[in-house]
Amino acid sequence: MDLIERHRRFWKREPTDQPLVGTSREGVFFLQPFVELDLRDGPLAVQDIPSAEAFLPYYDKVLGGSPRDGDLFWVAKPPRAIPWMEAIAGCGVNATISSSILTAAPPAELPDLEDIDLAANPWLRLMNAFTETFSRHFSDLAPVGQTLMRGPSDMLAAMLGQQFYTGLVENPERMKTLARQCTELWIGALEAQYKRLQRYRDGYMAGIIGLWAPGTVAVYQEDAAGLISASMYRQFFFDCDAAIASAFDYSLLHLHSASLHILNPVLEIPGLSAVNVVVDQVGPGLEVLIPKLQQIQQAGKALHLQGDLSEKVIKLIQETLSPDGLCISIVRED
Repeated sequence: MDLIERHRRFWKREPTDQPLVGTSREGVFFLQPFVELDLRDGPLAVQDIPSAEAFLPYYDKVLGGSPRDGDLFWVAKPPRAIPWMEAIAGCGVNATISSSILTAAPPAELPDLEDIDLAANPWLRLMNAFTETFSRHFSDLAPVGQTLMRGPSDMLAAMLGQQFYTGLVENPERMKTLARQCTELWIGALEAQYKRLQRYRDGYMAGIIGLWAPGTVAVYQEDAAGLISASMYRQFFFDCDAAIASAFDYSLLHLHSASLHILNPVLEIPGLSAVNVVVDQVGPGLEVLIPKLQQIQQAGKALHLQGDLSEKVIKLIQETLSPDGLCISIVRED
């Protein structure tokens, strides 16, 4: 069966005899391209980011000729180390090379999110420049797709710091308004990317997970929501995630294995196509997670499993889960 057809069947959850399986060539060290460009520790303004052209030698080296990672694809995308959505919403960006991360810093004063003009936003314009440059450079050689874009709860947590959690209790209506505004920014930012992305094999790429889709696809995460109750997730962020899912043809929501307590409301999101579960090294083992993973499949959602998975764990996955709508993405942490 043609690989693209297998990817199409993943999103449709149509019958297949085996899951999609691939090992990412990128690993978990997101900051490598910046290290090679001699990035220093400290605050990072948008003008401090090298041009998209400066990143091309690194991307060409990583591509190495073929975009195939097993059954999945390597995808060129704006550098995923940058906290794009947080920066677009007004957060500062700090580089910590020793910790291999770029982090978002709360703004000194919360901006009026309604006043953010996406067309003029410097961070979104930079993201657009990366997408345009990579689309021209790689053309048919490799797919170009969406980068890491954290969802509304993560945006709010970055902007508010500890006040994110107290605000949910003390000022719920304000937090709902801010969550809605973050959602609108998120959708607008990804729509801007699709105005610049070329179709690949008559579809688009879910960039950070290496999956082809037959239409536009949104990949988003709500890590901060994993630290609140399921009822609070439903109250504040369910509608946000439903709005994102409805804005694109396909959608995948990223969760961690340690935060599956919000799974029930997540599975009720209308239009959500798939759930990504990162199997964390710290937390419940896969044997404990199997009932939750089966619940995802039984709810009619495709399942994308990701982590530093051993052969033993992969064998258990294949023995206990349906191959229909199943993807196993191996990401080595060494």
